[in-house]
Amino acid sequence: MEQIIISDKIKPSTTTISNEFIDTYMAKANGEYVKVFLMLLRFLQGEEDISAKLVAERLDMTERAVMRALSYWEKEGLISLPAASPISAARENAEESQPKKSTLTPADLRKKQSDKNFSHLKYITEVYLGHPMTNPEINSLSYIYDELKLPVELIEYLIEYCVSNHKTSLRYMEKVAIDWHQKGIRTLRQAKAQSASYNKDYYTIMKAMGLKNNPAPAQIEFMDQWIYKDGYSMNLILEACKRTITAIGKPSFPYTAKILASWKKAGIKSPDEIAAYDRQQNHKKSASTTKTSKKPNFQQRTYDFDALTQRYIEKINQ
Repeated sequence: MEQIIISDKIKPSTTTISNEFIDTYMAKANGEYVKVFLMLLRFLQGEEDISAKLVAERLDMTERAVMRALSYWEKEGLISLPAASPISAARENAEESQPKKSTLTPADLRKKQSDKNFSHLKYITEVYLGHPMTNPEINSLSYIYDELKLPVELIEYLIEYCVSNHKTSLRYMEKVAIDWHQKGIRTLRQAKAQSASYNKDYYTIMKAMGLKNNPAPAQIEFMDQWIYKDGYSMNLILEACKRTITAIGKPSFPYTAKILASWKKAGIKSPDEIAAYDRQQNHKKSASTTKTSKKPNFQQRTYDFDALTQRYIEKINQ
């Protein structure tokens, strides 16, 4: 592999990038990852200290999204994050656990009535739902407000966002809130940026599956795994979706996940490598079919059942 070198003999207003990156790495990487890598190159030519927060602000992304990109490039061997670096520290902080959910007691519910912000959110939610909230619904709203600690304006947007997508279940809203919490989304700007990315990548996959509805949390979990954690290229994901429909005649995220997992195990990183893999698999199937179709070579006996019957009758009459 050609070493990617950033020269210090270039004009401050110019950022150069190796052709090796363009030819080998860029095509198979998620677009967000490429943006982060280019911004890193940009910062390396300045005097600012690089941090995940700074990269996130410049690209209008969340710090978690930046960390996913940095982890991807670290796995590809293009960058190294020293343990003492600000970015590595951000990665450590990004692994915070999901807060536990507890059930409110009657005393807790009475206490909530004196919290003006919570009362406001409860009123807004009931207006959108069109009915008074039940205790389990209040419990979910309280979890979003008290434990996930999303700002009031962000929770208002969350409720509006879910209802506009015909999702009026507080349990669904809670799952979306957890997803935002895990991705470090804390402002309206971040949430709207997430929605824009969500619409671009998620809906491309949904369309490939033949689905026109908004993604469910379980489907989002699959897509996040493919796009952000495993780092599959969009072309590879779309090919797996196409094969899912061809194979079973209906959309199935678990089935697509199995296809992608088999490709990952085989070291496939681009659609160009699939053809060779298919030929290899077809050869194995053909060899297996030939082996199992061979039958033992023995001479089949034939019998004259009429003659046998006559002999039996003569024997018993003796």
